[in-house]
Amino acid sequence: MSPAALLSAALLLGAGPGEAAEPVPPGLANVELAERAEAEFRLGVEQRGDAEKARPHFRTAAAYFDELRRRGARNALLYRNLGNAYLLADDLPRAILSYRRGLALAPYDRSLRDNLEQARALVVYPAGSALGRPPVEHRPPWLPQLRSEWAFAAAAAFYVLTWALLTRWLMLRRGALLAGGLLALALAGVATALLVVDLRGEPGRGAEALVVIAEDGVLLRKGNGRAFPPRYEAPLNRGVEARLLFERGGWLQIELAGGEVGWVPRAYALVDSP
Repeated sequence: MSPAALLSAALLLGAGPGEAAEPVPPGLANVELAERAEAEFRLGVEQRGDAEKARPHFRTAAAYFDELRRRGARNALLYRNLGNAYLLADDLPRAILSYRRGLALAPYDRSLRDNLEQARALVVYPAGSALGRPPVEHRPPWLPQLRSEWAFAAAAAFYVLTWALLTRWLMLRRGALLAGGLLALALAGVATALLVVDLRGEPGRGAEALVVIAEDGVLLRKGNGRAFPPRYEAPLNRGVEARLLFERGGWLQIELAGGEVGWVPRAYALVDSP
C-alpha cells in the first residue's frame, strides 16, 4: 500500500475508540499466522468505506503480525506491515513504534521512512510550539542515500587511489595523473561527507530506548510524581516520540527531540523492548 493511499485510508477511517483485537489462536505455525494476517488486512481494505467494519480486521491483522514479532521475526517488511495495520486500526502510537523499529533494522528503507512521515503527520502537536515535534531532516533532497558501510569503503578506496595517483604523478609528471588524483580526492571527500551525515542522522542509533506517548494530554512533569508541577503548560499527545533516560516508581524520565527533559507516567507511554 503506497504512503499516500495509507494516509488517505487512515483519514477515511478517522479516529475511533480503541478495541481489543480477537486473541490469536494458539498453536498456529508462523506461515499460517502470516497468511491470516495478510487475509485480515485485505478484508480491512475491502471494508475501508465503513470504519466500524474495517478497524476490527486491521486490529486482528496487527495482532497476528505482532505475534510473529514476539516469536522472533525481525525484518523491515514485517514492521512495515505491522505499522500499516496499527495505523489503519487507529493505533497511531504503535504504528510509529513499529516503523521506528523497522528503521532501526533497515535505516535506508524508503517505504518505512515514507510511512513514518505519514504517521507523524497525524500527531497533534501544540499550536505555535516545537514541543514534541520530531527532528527536522536536514539531508538535502538531492543527496543520495548510501549505507554507512559503503560510504566508509568508498572513502577509504578513493583516499588510497588519491595517494597512488599523486605518487605516480610525482614520478612521471603527467597531467592526467594529477587530474585523476585530484578527482579521487574530491570523491573521497564526498564519500566522507555522506558517512558523517548518515552517522549523525541514522535512525535507531544510540543506546537509549525509544518511547512513544500512548495517550493524549500527557503533561511532562519536573519529577516522578503528580505532585511535581508540569514543566510545560502544553501537553504531549499520542504519537510524540522521545528517548528514555531513566525509569523509577512507575514513571519515565524522557528527552524529546528538542532536548526538553521531564517525567511521564509509565502507563501512558510505549517503551521499545524486544
